[in-house]
Amino acid sequence: MKIAIVSKSDRNGGGASRVAEELATWLNDAGHPTDHFVAFNFKEPLSFQRNLYAERIRFKLCKKIHEKTKEYGFPELLPVEYWLNLSRTLDNYDIVHFHDLYTAISPITLALTSRRKPTFFTVHDCSAFTGGCMYPMGCEKFTTHCHQCPQLPEGKNKDKIPDRTREIQAIKRWVSGQFNIRYIFPSHWMAQQAEQALKFKISPIVIPNGLDLKPFPLVTKVNIKINLGIPENRKVIVISAHVLNDPRKGVKYAIAALQSVRDLSPFVLAVGICNDELKQALEGLEFREMGYISDPNFLAKVYSAADVMLFCTLADNLPLTVMEAMAASTPVVGFSTGGLPEMIETGRNGILVEPTNQQALNQALRQALLSIDLEAMGQQARKDVENNFSRTVFLEKHLQLYQNFEHSLSKISRPSVVAPEPVINR
Repeated sequence: MKIAIVSKSDRNGGGASRVAEELATWLNDAGHPTDHFVAFNFKEPLSFQRNLYAERIRFKLCKKIHEKTKEYGFPELLPVEYWLNLSRTLDNYDIVHFHDLYTAISPITLALTSRRKPTFFTVHDCSAFTGGCMYPMGCEKFTTHCHQCPQLPEGKNKDKIPDRTREIQAIKRWVSGQFNIRYIFPSHWMAQQAEQALKFKISPIVIPNGLDLKPFPLVTKVNIKINLGIPENRKVIVISAHVLNDPRKGVKYAIAALQSVRDLSPFVLAVGICNDELKQALEGLEFREMGYISDPNFLAKVYSAADVMLFCTLADNLPLTVMEAMAASTPVVGFSTGGLPEMIETGRNGILVEPTNQQALNQALRQALLSIDLEAMGQQARKDVENNFSRTVFLEKHLQLYQNFEHSLSKISRPSVVAPEPVINR
């Protein structure tokens, strides 16, 4: 079985592309030949990575056509990556598995691919079933039809670009309802959101993201603190986001919660791009700016040094950041947003409160810092990652899905037979 993984970029382009690259890596390591097609490279390509847009003139043409259709309100409308490159290589593969399409790949490419090969699509954000936004942020239009989008279009020419979100969403509905594509969702929450907008020709499945635990050895937090030059007798709180002032990440709620426990003298680690405004907001707290950390081994050390991760995202699927904190035996305090309740159970391996409830968040953080069960919660978080979100579990679920797909198609062809929807048990 030879597999093609397709995503917007390599791992440096975001969490979804990171999952795609890691899946390709793990499949190859397990002896299943896999190539990873990426539209945009942010680092030196791995030996099995290929350019989705091909090379030279075809690369420029793919990029230019997508840019031109975006000017008319139809980003990624034409499946140029399929016409100019992917269609020429499909015969080399038994399975094609797409990940993030946003800003790089036409949904029609999925449809065309599915007519020739078993095709899978892991949905990492809401753009797969909205008119374009990655997260509706309270907007319910996607459940009927997107129009007059409050988020799109964006950029300098926003007044010149027509709102085509209704038509874009209609194309995505057509693709999901008419073609043999197996949709995969990392969280039940995301699957439920999608089911409000899409009808699926083939029942979707939930497979949680996986994490390689090798960079996260079981260590004593005191020793890691000493190693990083952090006071070992202080409670350490880590906040993390690729861009810490991203409104969707809810960092303002985290800052307010941190300020509310200043009397407990916590030491704060800020992981991510930290601007001057954020540094000013942290005034009065002792903190260390860690910056963006690309080295997984060092990131594991930083998370292992923390007694609590404060994660206040307002919209998320099944964030890898939370999974990494859990792997580092660090309980998470935050909002019960998106797929987080599928990872964190309050009082068992962390504490979640109602989204945007600042008072409840403040109380939860104080409760965690003063709890005698904090270390036990961290140990339970680690066990939960090992049991539910490990590399081994993730890989086994995908291999089982690939191998059973043709059998599932044969069941769908007989209306009298109802195939049970596969689920992932926690």
